[in-house]
Amino acid sequence: MNKVIAIGLLIWGGYAINVNALSPSVIMQPQAMDAAPANGFGGYDAKSGIGTTGGIHASKDMIFAVKTKQELMDAITINKGKPRIIQVIGTIDISENRPYQNFADQKSRSLIKIPSNTTLIGVGDNAGFIHGSLIVSKAQNVIIRNLAIEAPVDVAPHFEEGDGWNAEWDGINIIESTYIWIDHVSFTDGKFTDDQYIHKDGWKYVQHDGLLDIKRGSDFITVSYSLFENHDKTILIGHNDKNDAQDENKLHITFHHNVFDNLRQRTPRIRFGKVHLYNNVFTGSVQKSATIYPYLYSIGLGVKSSVISENNLFHIQGLTDSCKIVKQFGNNNIQDSGSIFNEMPLSWSKCHFDNQMSWSIPYQYTLDDPNNFRSNYNQNVGNGKW
Repeated sequence: MNKVIAIGLLIWGGYAINVNALSPSVIMQPQAMDAAPANGFGGYDAKSGIGTTGGIHASKDMIFAVKTKQELMDAITINKGKPRIIQVIGTIDISENRPYQNFADQKSRSLIKIPSNTTLIGVGDNAGFIHGSLIVSKAQNVIIRNLAIEAPVDVAPHFEEGDGWNAEWDGINIIESTYIWIDHVSFTDGKFTDDQYIHKDGWKYVQHDGLLDIKRGSDFITVSYSLFENHDKTILIGHNDKNDAQDENKLHITFHHNVFDNLRQRTPRIRFGKVHLYNNVFTGSVQKSATIYPYLYSIGLGVKSSVISENNLFHIQGLTDSCKIVKQFGNNNIQDSGSIFNEMPLSWSKCHFDNQMSWSIPYQYTLDDPNNFRSNYNQNVGNGKW
């Protein structure tokens, strides 16, 4: 490895990073040059044979290391349209330690829009974001890896008649975007857990929305080796039952080798999407001791949605009916093979689910024994666990 030279560039493998005033120990990570593997929809492209590549074609002057919001915004906005690799150093407070005052203030300062052909990747095991949302909107070819994302807290939830207070902001929001790979990302409520909610006008003052939303015709997405923990409404795929014109035949999404731990629901909640779930671990509890995030269900099947589930592990303390892993909201279907429910082979034979599929998995992938994955996922899943 070469040392930092006078003009502030670190040379690694033929690439240079704009390190600015960063420590000479910052290096270009080999993982920043990864493309999405072809074992999920995000890495599969039937026409070109190439899926999501993010910023691997970035020129030397488009590789950055950032440790503040301003540096992040500079790296995002410079040379619009060019591929880029943005390496995140440490935890970036999107609010810049200035609490949001109202809805308009939070909207104007908390949303970080990631452009097309970008790799956004954390350095080490403590990189990530608090007090903000990553927005991937009308973008193509984006990779987000090795980051810890704390769910934003809405300072001014809106009230919906009959439904109460609802929050607005998500950890990551993917809108009208294609070819996305989310890998080794940890999502959590963090310091502000749901038991800290107050009541206002007779309703719970809900200040968390989702951890990950994928909607409005987004397509070809893989979420892998990521940790979702301590949250209520976790993942939404397809935002509205009436958005069929935009969503139907889109929302092809793969979740593999993820851990969904201590979550209430929506892992994921789907409308219109075709979702492949394999080798994931789902844990939760319906026992009285689960007071903050008592389990409701894992897979929510909405209108025209379908799920192929393989070799997943569901360990839900106190739950005896495997049918309750799934909640049905509309016309949909689901099939499973090789999964385990509370130490026994999963069977949905008595659940009256429609298991007829009109589609099949188009890519090659390897199924692991779910028990083996469960025993070592702490070493493999989430940020800092390459």
